[in-house]
Amino acid sequence: PLAGVVLTRKGIDGRLQAILRAHEREMGDFTLHLDGRASDFLPDSGLWQWRYWGEGNFTPMQARWDVAGRGEWRDTVIELSELSTGFDQLKYGTLHASAPRMVLDTPIRWQRDPARPHFSGALSFEAGETTFTGGSVLPPSTVKFSVDGSDPTLFRFKGTLNAEAIGPVQLNGRWDGERLRGQAWWPKQSLTVFQPLIPPDWKMTLREGDLYAQVAFSAAADQGFEAGGHGVVKSGSVWMPDNKINGVDFVLPFRFSQGTWSLGTHGPVTLRIGEVINQFTARNITADLQGDYPWSEANPLLLTDVSVDLLGGKVTMQQLRMPQHDAALLRVNNISSSELISAINPKQFAMSGPFSGALPFWLDNNKWIIKDGWLTNSGPMTLRLDKDTADALVEDNSAAGAINWLRYMEISQSWTKLNLDNLGELTLASTLRGASRVEGQTQAVNLNYTHQENLFTLWRSLRFGDNLQTWLEQHAALPDNRCPTGKECKEQP
Repeated sequence: PLAGVVLTRKGIDGRLQAILRAHEREMGDFTLHLDGRASDFLPDSGLWQWRYWGEGNFTPMQARWDVAGRGEWRDTVIELSELSTGFDQLKYGTLHASAPRMVLDTPIRWQRDPARPHFSGALSFEAGETTFTGGSVLPPSTVKFSVDGSDPTLFRFKGTLNAEAIGPVQLNGRWDGERLRGQAWWPKQSLTVFQPLIPPDWKMTLREGDLYAQVAFSAAADQGFEAGGHGVVKSGSVWMPDNKINGVDFVLPFRFSQGTWSLGTHGPVTLRIGEVINQFTARNITADLQGDYPWSEANPLLLTDVSVDLLGGKVTMQQLRMPQHDAALLRVNNISSSELISAINPKQFAMSGPFSGALPFWLDNNKWIIKDGWLTNSGPMTLRLDKDTADALVEDNSAAGAINWLRYMEISQSWTKLNLDNLGELTLASTLRGASRVEGQTQAVNLNYTHQENLFTLWRSLRFGDNLQTWLEQHAALPDNRCPTGKECKEQP
């Protein structure tokens, strides 16, 4: 609009307004209004003081934004003395930030003189809670940063990020008009400050330990957001309703690009846990992880060198590959049956002696979690029936004599076949060979025994593994064409 504007040899005088509209297919569109008074103004000469306001759409983050403030163009210097701009939201991938806004801490000045160009200022960026799809929440956060460079398309920045007790995270980087590059250093902090980032459904309380991290990141219209770095947890302690996990050491080297996490970019992700206290205690847990998530055939995810000491023995797994084509072999070595029975605490019988075996484990199978597993005794074992249980069986069973011989049995040889399906149905088929000693008499015993029970229900009854059960139910492939009872459904006409 030019009404009331006077043009002289020195420039423009009077009320000077301008409206700028722009649209870019990938970044979005905006409209910006400037309204003020000019005095002998020409570009880079004279004075034009104005207030400004505008709005637009920021397509990459599905956001609408607004801006308002005051400023002036005096000779070769453009200055913003007031600025308030923000978004209704920022949404990118799994991230959603609510109502972030940015304001000036120090005026932004752009010296446009080609002989001494300079661009500087300081801003504060504040956001409400930032949520993630999995249920994690970053508390309301503040980023304070300054800029320094030659013009708005070429400058460096540095600043800090705080989110309540989290931080300060040190930030620096540069913008070249097309690509934002930077680094972030997360100083050592108590692990407990990150409790809001743990989804409530995990029922996990962070109690001890330290975390520190370093990340390099890059963002541009043609590539999206990319990042890489590493995070470290030292001496962590995590408590859940049914578990206490102590002595956690975790190293996470990673890269994120185009929605894919590449884990273990410079050496594998390593996890070491001192102990997990439950119905029984597991110690010296180790695991390494390397590959892509989400995984693919070309870039699989590998879990390797898994080991845990428990129940007087050890369980190991050399490798689990996702996507899975072959079963991952869980090896069981010298597990104490007496410690296992004490943890389960059945009233009907007691056992002692070690056993070993192998359990082919499936995480990506339409029916099985464990298929054709086996267990055998790796030393002498004993089986003792509870007196009340044995007496009741004798009274109610026509084979009372045979049951009498099972009151106390020394097992010299055992073989158990084990299967576990995706519904949690555990099936055991055991063959026992040994001798029974009752009332001073010895009798050779050959026992064939089968047992079926829902393992998920058993875990719940023991207050053990609600989290493990939930994880298996969520991640193990659901069976195809199966009835709720676990029996094959009849084909419908």
